[in-house]
Amino acid sequence: MQHRAGRIGVVLRAVGAGCTTGALAARLAVSAPTASVQATALREAGLLASARDGREVVHMVTALGAGLLLANPAPG
Repeated sequence: MQHRAGRIGVVLRAVGAGCTTGALAARLAVSAPTASVQATALREAGLLASARDGREVVHMVTALGAGLLLANPAPG
């Protein structure tokens, strides 16, 4: 099991400049409901913002989320 802080970074990096729940699920290789749960948790923590665009929900990294990514660069 991946460490929670590491998983947060993985999800935030997967969102990138913004993506739908379906795209997030594909990028993370998880189901859409799982991606939605993860996005909801990060939105509630203030790390993501989400907006409805027609039938889709688009997720974007907030300034707080971006700061977290800057302070914790991806390994590699």
